[in-house]
Amino acid sequence: MGKKKNRNNYKFTDSLELNDATYMDYLARFRRIALSMFEWVNLPKSMNARYLELCLYYNGKCALLKDKKYGFINTKCAGTGYVNIYGLPTKLNCYSYDFNSMRTLYTGLNPMLTEKQKEARENYECILVQNNWEALPTVSSMELFAYRLYEAQRTCDINVIAQKTPVLLVADETQRLFLENLYQQYNGNQPFIFGDKDQLGDKTLKSINTMAPFVADKITEYKKEIWNEALTFLGVNNIMLEKKERLVSDEANSNNELINLNLQSFLAPRQEACRQFNEKFGLTGTDKEISVRVRSDLYNIIKREMSTTKELISNNEIDEMKKEKVEING
Repeated sequence: MGKKKNRNNYKFTDSLELNDATYMDYLARFRRIALSMFEWVNLPKSMNARYLELCLYYNGKCALLKDKKYGFINTKCAGTGYVNIYGLPTKLNCYSYDFNSMRTLYTGLNPMLTEKQKEARENYECILVQNNWEALPTVSSMELFAYRLYEAQRTCDINVIAQKTPVLLVADETQRLFLENLYQQYNGNQPFIFGDKDQLGDKTLKSINTMAPFVADKITEYKKEIWNEALTFLGVNNIMLEKKERLVSDEANSNNELINLNLQSFLAPRQEACRQFNEKFGLTGTDKEISVRVRSDLYNIIKREMSTTKELISNNEIDEMKKEKVEING
């Protein structure tokens, strides 16, 4: 038997690296948005808002507690033990780097405790903070959106390149290196000249026209839809400027309502954790009361987008009324 020919594509490693880089880039963009949405107000200096949001993003839940050594801290957590009447774990394993503590979940179900009993319970109870009411992490959904965007972007890249080299070259295996060098120069926008008629002869080199259609523009529109869907999921206003003029009042209100509900699905559990923390440690109504809110810049952007949309809708309605009046009088 003859020696088996090696048909490995040695340039495929570069494509894999580009695929991974594209996917990771989209995932990082979503992560930065998700981690920047909420502002924790009045957190004790011993707590860390960045780590708190990271825990919620990746794990779906975290814990707030008071430790004898560190004071008020926030950690990762995992439910254990039985569940209470509300379906929540009765105990949480609160852990972080070089820290571990098994705590009882604070629920406020025992309001008739004395001050000494309350003080004694501070060091073995904790507050559960949930990313949403199901305590699901954000990252799993963002990975799906990033994957779809990665697929669309790489397809778009390949389609653009196909317009540049809409042919397949067929040659003997011994000509592989020659063809790779030729394509490298062609793809790199470099002029190339080969004077060897044997290498470029009809018997040694053939081409097949792929007739690849240009669809990158359609794929780009598809990417926008995925991106907007991801932002809607996060509760971020994403009405595109080119679409505003085509929106009617009901469509705009429906979109804003969905965005608001998604935003509230993240905000409400955080606010409940703040309420429990303030209640447990006697901070309610004081200047040390903690809270969480949507970052003011994001809130202002949403208000501006809504205002612009309403203005465009009003202008469109006025134009329609003018047209109807002209038709009636005409």
